Amino acid sequence: MEAIRILQVIGQMNHGGIESLLINIYRNIDRKRVQFDFLTFKETRGHFDDEIESLGGKMYYFKRVNIKRILTGVVDRELYNFFLKHQEYKIIHSHMAWSGIILRNANRAKIPVRIAHAHSAYLRVPFGKTAFKNMAKNFIKPSINKYATHRFACSQMAAYWLFGKKTTGEGNVDLWPNAIDYGKFNKCNAESRKKIRSEIGITDQTFVLIHVGRLSLPKNHLFLIDVFDALASKIPDSKLLLVGADDMNGQCQKYASKKRSAENIIFLGVRSDIAELLQAGDMFVFPSFYEGFPVSVLEAQAAGLPCLLSDTVTNEVCLTDNIVQLPINNGADIWVNKILEFKDRTRIDNHDIFLKKGYDICSLCHKLTKFYENVYVR
Repeated sequence: MEAIRILQVIGQMNHGGIESLLINIYRNIDRKRVQFDFLTFKETRGHFDDEIESLGGKMYYFKRVNIKRILTGVVDRELYNFFLKHQEYKIIHSHMAWSGIILRNANRAKIPVRIAHAHSAYLRVPFGKTAFKNMAKNFIKPSINKYATHRFACSQMAAYWLFGKKTTGEGNVDLWPNAIDYGKFNKCNAESRKKIRSEIGITDQTFVLIHVGRLSLPKNHLFLIDVFDALASKIPDSKLLLVGADDMNGQCQKYASKKRSAENIIFLGVRSDIAELLQAGDMFVFPSFYEGFPVSVLEAQAAGLPCLLSDTVTNEVCLTDNIVQLPINNGADIWVNKILEFKDRTRIDNHDIFLKKGYDICSLCHKLTKFYENVYVR
């Protein structure tokens, strides 16, 4: 029997939490039963596109969604025409905050299964462009509940934000916690640590903080740099590794360059060796303004790292006793004090916890395959 083809809808398949989760699912799912194709909203190719095509997936490219293209009806027209042309897709799985527009047009084209998937929760938003974009998204959220046949969320907080407390409370949202390939990250070996540190130019004795996430306002990197600068006055040879694409046009680098600890802040950019980089760290720090269910925090826990994250992130991601949540509006000192308190903690093996709670990618793939097959109408 031919594999079911699912159309995954996302901004672009580059390095990022949602994107990494999707490609990880695609790598591990039984592709004889389920195949993924991708509709993206950038006309350029993404980092994972070559791999997707090598695994049998197809790529479709649209222009970026913006308010002007929505108000003039261009987005509706393009999507509707696409879905009419591609009636082979019986299941649309949208991972965007704009899902209402996407699923409305899928409904017009009579696509029977329309999934909206909440991956974030915009509960505390910085002022400026990001705040405006998220405010605009609030106006189009109601159409998601209207046109989605199924509602997924990575956490309770994300479900509340995208679908509302009433819809969530009535049991109309399925929670699908993010998952990772645990075995890939649980590699506590001194050789890997020494190799990565040597490549970066860090000694084995150096205390290293690490953060994985694109440089963007919601991730709160400027506060993290302040925290590290204060820490560096107490541990002068400590280092901060920042891993991720730059979506702030060099703002973080410019801010860091004015700090006393500037030479100890290392921007590594986009990397594909996250599992190895986590081995080079001593503690994971994550002071986001908001998140849905951050995959990078799962990966850090799988690597056995002590973790500090903001209390604005859902506590559903806190799987172990080696993780603490702190406020981000009371200054950097409480973060520094907690880092010093955690400094000498050792890595721990969390394999049993991940398996028990179902955060391993194989468990997620099995569950997702069964869902797709159950709702698919041939």
